[in-house]
Amino acid sequence: MDLEVRKYHFIQELFNVDKESIMDVLERALKREKEQHQEIPTAHKKELDNRLESYKNNPDDVLDWEAVKGNW
Repeated sequence: MDLEVRKYHFIQELFNVDKESIMDVLERALKREKEQHQEIPTAHKKELDNRLESYKNNPDDVLDWEAVKGNW
């Protein structure tokens, strides 16, 4: 059975679900699956790499959280 047919059958089964707890489980499973397969954009990866490199080169060049929080 191909994926499109399986999805169609699954959707038909969803119409017969009469317990909210079953829908909760299915929704959580779908959300978890989507979150696990999200791709981090290349630009974000580069920014993280730059920040890590900067920290490794200058580990004492940090800001105190209380001082930063006080300026907001």
